[in-house]
Amino acid sequence: METVLINAKKKSDVTFLISLAKKLGMSAKALSHAEIEDWKLAQKIEAGMKTPSVSRNVVMKALGK
Repeated sequence: METVLINAKKKSDVTFLISLAKKLGMSAKALSHAEIEDWKLAQKIEAGMKTPSVSRNVVMKALGK
């Protein structure tokens, strides 16, 4: 399964694209602003989980404390 995200400026374009996807036998859903923010945050967390761990002292030093 593949996923495509399309950012449309007009509601009518979103409605048209969802209708077209459904006519082609695909599923489609409009995402709210909050859902998009959640998705972006999840991507950043996932990327962060792949970085090496650092000590508390290194973090505190970076924060200037």
